[in-house]
Amino acid sequence: MSTNPDESESTETPLNVLLLAPSVGGHEDEVCGELLHGPAERERALLVTCMNSPAERLDVWTDHENGRPEHATVVDVEAAARSTAATTATGTDGAPNTLVESVDSETDLAGLGDVIDRHLTELASEGETAVCVHSVSDLLQRAEERAVFKFLEVLTSTVDRAGAVAHYHMNPDVHDRETIETFEVLFDSVVDLRTANVAGE
Repeated sequence: MSTNPDESESTETPLNVLLLAPSVGGHEDEVCGELLHGPAERERALLVTCMNSPAERLDVWTDHENGRPEHATVVDVEAAARSTAATTATGTDGAPNTLVESVDSETDLAGLGDVIDRHLTELASEGETAVCVHSVSDLLQRAEERAVFKFLEVLTSTVDRAGAVAHYHMNPDVHDRETIETFEVLFDSVVDLRTANVAGE
Protein backbone atom coordinates (compact mmCIF):
# COMPACT_ATOMS: atom_id res chain seq x y z
CA MET A 1 0.00 0.00 0.00
CA SER A 2 1.07 3.60 -0.51
CA THR A 3 1.11 6.62 1.75
CA ASN A 4 -2.10 7.83 0.14
CA PRO A 5 -5.72 6.67 0.38
CA ASP A 6 -7.11 4.57 -2.43
CA GLU A 7 -7.61 6.66 -5.56
CA SER A 8 -11.34 5.93 -5.61
CA GLU A 9 -11.68 7.61 -2.19
CA SER A 10 -9.10 10.32 -2.69
CA THR A 11 -11.61 13.14 -2.03
CA GLU A 12 -12.64 11.67 1.33
CA THR A 13 -10.84 11.73 4.65
CA PRO A 14 -9.67 8.19 5.48
CA LEU A 15 -11.29 7.06 8.71
CA ASN A 16 -8.56 4.61 9.76
CA VAL A 17 -4.90 5.37 9.08
CA LEU A 18 -1.85 3.24 9.88
CA LEU A 19 1.08 5.48 10.84
CA LEU A 20 4.40 3.70 10.29
CA ALA A 21 6.78 5.64 12.51
CA PRO A 22 10.40 4.49 12.93
CA SER A 23 12.21 4.58 16.28
CA VAL A 24 14.40 7.57 15.40
CA GLY A 25 13.32 10.71 13.55
CA GLY A 26 10.35 10.70 11.21
CA HIS A 27 8.40 13.57 12.83
CA GLU A 28 6.08 11.12 14.59
CA ASP A 29 4.60 13.54 17.13
CA GLU A 30 4.17 16.27 14.53
CA VAL A 31 2.24 13.99 12.19
CA CYS A 32 0.26 12.50 15.08
CA GLY A 33 -0.85 15.98 16.12
CA GLU A 34 -1.89 16.86 12.58
CA LEU A 35 -3.89 13.64 12.25
CA LEU A 36 -5.59 14.24 15.59
CA HIS A 37 -6.63 17.82 14.88
CA GLY A 38 -7.41 17.52 11.19
CA PRO A 39 -8.38 20.50 9.01
CA ALA A 40 -11.49 21.22 11.09
CA GLU A 41 -9.66 21.35 14.46
CA ARG A 42 -11.49 18.53 16.17
CA GLU A 43 -12.17 19.24 19.83
CA ARG A 44 -12.66 15.68 21.08
CA ALA A 45 -10.02 13.01 21.29
CA LEU A 46 -9.73 9.45 22.52
CA LEU A 47 -6.10 8.52 23.16
CA VAL A 48 -5.10 4.91 23.82
CA THR A 49 -1.61 4.57 25.26
CA CYS A 50 0.39 1.51 26.20
CA MET A 51 3.96 2.49 27.11
CA ASN A 52 3.78 6.29 27.15
CA SER A 53 2.10 8.04 30.05
CA PRO A 54 -1.22 9.82 29.54
CA ALA A 55 0.59 13.14 29.98
CA GLU A 56 3.02 12.32 27.18
CA ARG A 57 0.23 11.47 24.76
CA LEU A 58 -1.80 14.52 25.79
CA ASP A 59 1.20 16.74 25.08
CA VAL A 60 1.06 15.74 21.42
CA TRP A 61 -2.56 16.93 21.29
CA THR A 62 -2.28 20.06 23.45
CA ASP A 63 1.00 21.34 22.02
CA HIS A 64 -0.62 21.80 18.62
CA GLU A 65 -0.38 25.38 17.32
CA ASN A 66 -4.15 25.82 17.26
CA GLY A 67 -4.71 25.16 20.93
CA ARG A 68 -6.20 22.61 23.27
CA PRO A 69 -9.14 20.26 22.86
CA GLU A 70 -12.48 20.73 24.51
CA HIS A 71 -12.62 17.12 25.71
CA ALA A 72 -10.00 14.36 25.84
CA THR A 73 -10.18 10.82 27.18
CA VAL A 74 -7.08 8.70 27.70
CA VAL A 75 -7.24 4.93 28.06
CA ASP A 76 -4.02 3.96 29.85
CA VAL A 77 -3.20 0.31 29.19
CA GLU A 78 0.07 -0.02 31.08
CA ALA A 79 -0.69 2.05 34.15
CA ALA A 80 0.60 -0.70 36.45
CA ALA A 81 4.10 -0.12 35.10
CA ARG A 82 4.04 3.50 36.22
CA SER A 83 3.08 5.44 39.32
CA THR A 84 -0.71 5.69 39.59
CA ALA A 85 -0.36 9.03 41.34
CA ALA A 86 1.78 10.41 38.54
CA THR A 87 -0.59 9.10 35.91
CA THR A 88 -3.58 10.74 37.53
CA ALA A 89 -1.93 14.03 38.42
CA THR A 90 -0.09 14.84 35.21
CA GLY A 91 -2.53 13.13 32.90
CA THR A 92 -5.28 15.66 33.63
CA ASP A 93 -3.17 18.81 33.15
CA GLY A 94 -3.14 18.75 29.36
CA ALA A 95 -6.74 19.72 28.66
CA PRO A 96 -9.58 21.45 30.50
CA ASN A 97 -11.83 18.39 30.41
CA THR A 98 -9.68 15.29 30.54
CA LEU A 99 -10.61 11.83 31.75
CA VAL A 100 -7.94 9.18 32.31
CA GLU A 101 -9.07 5.58 32.72
CA SER A 102 -6.45 3.01 33.64
CA VAL A 103 -6.99 -0.50 32.34
CA ASP A 104 -5.72 -3.38 34.43
CA SER A 105 -2.62 -4.95 32.93
CA GLU A 106 -4.36 -8.34 32.99
CA THR A 107 -7.27 -7.09 30.89
CA ASP A 108 -7.50 -9.00 27.62
CA LEU A 109 -7.94 -7.32 24.26
CA ALA A 110 -11.68 -7.93 24.28
CA GLY A 111 -11.96 -6.12 27.59
CA LEU A 112 -9.80 -3.27 26.28
CA GLY A 113 -12.03 -3.06 23.24
CA ASP A 114 -15.09 -2.71 25.47
CA VAL A 115 -13.48 0.20 27.33
CA ILE A 116 -12.53 1.94 24.09
CA ASP A 117 -15.98 1.38 22.60
CA ARG A 118 -17.68 2.88 25.65
CA HIS A 119 -15.61 6.05 25.58
CA LEU A 120 -15.74 6.40 21.80
CA THR A 121 -19.52 6.08 21.79
CA GLU A 122 -19.82 8.81 24.41
CA LEU A 123 -17.41 11.22 22.72
CA ALA A 124 -18.76 10.64 19.21
CA SER A 125 -22.30 11.34 20.38
CA GLU A 126 -21.17 14.88 21.21
CA GLY A 127 -19.31 15.66 17.99
CA GLU A 128 -16.49 14.70 15.64
CA THR A 129 -13.88 12.65 17.48
CA ALA A 130 -10.29 11.73 16.72
CA VAL A 131 -8.72 8.52 18.00
CA CYS A 132 -5.02 7.75 18.47
CA VAL A 133 -3.80 4.23 19.31
CA HIS A 134 -0.20 4.20 20.54
CA SER A 135 0.68 1.63 19.55
CA VAL A 136 0.09 -1.51 17.50
CA SER A 137 3.68 -2.54 18.22
CA ASP A 138 3.03 -2.36 21.97
CA LEU A 139 -0.15 -4.42 21.59
CA LEU A 140 1.86 -7.07 19.72
CA GLN A 141 4.06 -7.38 22.80
CA ARG A 142 0.99 -8.12 24.90
CA ALA A 143 -0.82 -10.61 22.68
CA GLU A 144 -0.45 -12.89 19.69
CA GLU A 145 -0.58 -11.43 16.21
CA ARG A 146 -3.89 -13.08 15.34
CA ALA A 147 -5.54 -11.66 18.48
CA VAL A 148 -4.24 -8.14 17.79
CA PHE A 149 -5.40 -8.38 14.17
CA LYS A 150 -8.91 -9.33 15.30
CA PHE A 151 -8.91 -6.56 17.92
CA LEU A 152 -7.99 -3.95 15.30
CA GLU A 153 -10.45 -5.39 12.81
CA VAL A 154 -13.24 -4.78 15.31
CA LEU A 155 -11.89 -1.38 16.38
CA THR A 156 -11.57 -0.01 12.84
CA SER A 157 -15.18 -1.06 12.21
CA THR A 158 -16.25 0.65 15.45
CA VAL A 159 -14.47 3.86 14.40
CA ASP A 160 -16.18 3.69 11.02
CA ARG A 161 -19.59 3.13 12.60
CA ALA A 162 -19.09 6.01 15.05
CA GLY A 163 -18.12 8.41 12.27
CA ALA A 164 -14.81 9.09 14.00
CA VAL A 165 -11.32 9.26 12.50
CA ALA A 166 -8.42 7.27 13.88
CA HIS A 167 -4.75 6.58 13.39
CA TYR A 168 -2.68 3.75 14.76
CA HIS A 169 1.05 3.98 15.41
CA MET A 170 3.31 1.09 14.41
CA ASN A 171 7.10 0.97 14.57
CA PRO A 172 8.37 -0.62 11.34
CA ASP A 173 11.84 -1.05 12.86
CA VAL A 174 10.67 -3.87 15.12
CA HIS A 175 8.55 -5.86 12.66
CA ASP A 176 9.34 -7.76 9.51
CA ARG A 177 7.78 -6.75 6.21
CA GLU A 178 5.29 -9.62 6.30
CA THR A 179 3.88 -8.52 9.65
CA ILE A 180 3.48 -4.94 8.48
CA GLU A 181 1.74 -6.03 5.28
CA THR A 182 -0.59 -8.25 7.30
CA PHE A 183 -1.87 -5.26 9.26
CA GLU A 184 -1.90 -2.77 6.38
CA VAL A 185 -4.97 -4.41 4.90
CA LEU A 186 -7.08 -3.24 7.85
CA PHE A 187 -6.65 0.45 7.11
CA ASP A 188 -7.99 2.96 4.60
CA SER A 189 -4.59 4.59 4.26
CA VAL A 190 -0.96 4.04 5.31
CA VAL A 191 1.43 6.89 6.12
CA ASP A 192 5.03 5.69 6.13
CA LEU A 193 7.29 8.25 7.81
CA ARG A 194 10.35 6.51 6.41
CA THR A 195 9.43 7.84 2.97
CA ALA A 196 6.85 10.61 3.49
CA ASN A 197 7.91 14.19 2.88
CA VAL A 198 6.36 15.55 6.06
CA ALA A 199 7.71 19.07 5.74
CA GLY A 200 6.00 19.47 2.39
CA GLU A 201 2.60 18.21 3.43
